[in-house]
Amino acid sequence: MPLLTERLVRDKARDFMMRKGLSAERCLEHVGRQDRPRYDIFLSQTKRDAEIVLGVYAYLTSLGYKVFCDWIEMPKVDGSPVTPANAELVRTSMERSDTMLFIDSEGAEQSRWMCWELGWFDAAKGYVAILPLANESKDYYYGREFVGLYPYVRLSGDGVMEIVRPAARNSHGFGLLEYPSSLSFASWRQRGGDFYRPRPIEHLRFF
Repeated sequence: MPLLTERLVRDKARDFMMRKGLSAERCLEHVGRQDRPRYDIFLSQTKRDAEIVLGVYAYLTSLGYKVFCDWIEMPKVDGSPVTPANAELVRTSMERSDTMLFIDSEGAEQSRWMCWELGWFDAAKGYVAILPLANESKDYYYGREFVGLYPYVRLSGDGVMEIVRPAARNSHGFGLLEYPSSLSFASWRQRGGDFYRPRPIEHLRFF
């Protein structure tokens, strides 16, 4: 059950760009603004990863999800400056979204927006998952720093998106996987407060 690969999403992006005859940035700006009252997914991403973002957006929308990506929904807004006005626009969009997928990439580490988005959505709604992109076929992911607190996305054997609870770890680095450790993305969205994060080992019961 592998992670999404960077190659897969880049292939989807390049296919989209070829059909449109535009760059990744221009595709994201011209794919068509559809202002919706609600979104299934708020995509936390950075313009540094334009091709990757386009590929992820194309992949998620092909599965039928309504996805908020600011380049598409707010094409006339220059989101590069971090200002109170821009922050309010982003916060309003997050309020209209049920879940957040955070694209973990090298660009994400440099983004001034993404950590704030992650913190706001975590506190307000809780349904945050990391979308890692592997360079090759892998079935595991270890989140860097605080990103490791959150569950992550992988694909099941039949291509369905799953949410995976990362291992719980104690202060000595000992890890323990809870069972079941994964469930479908659709089921996760309806968990009613169980966000599938690792629980402290001290709080787990052993049978």
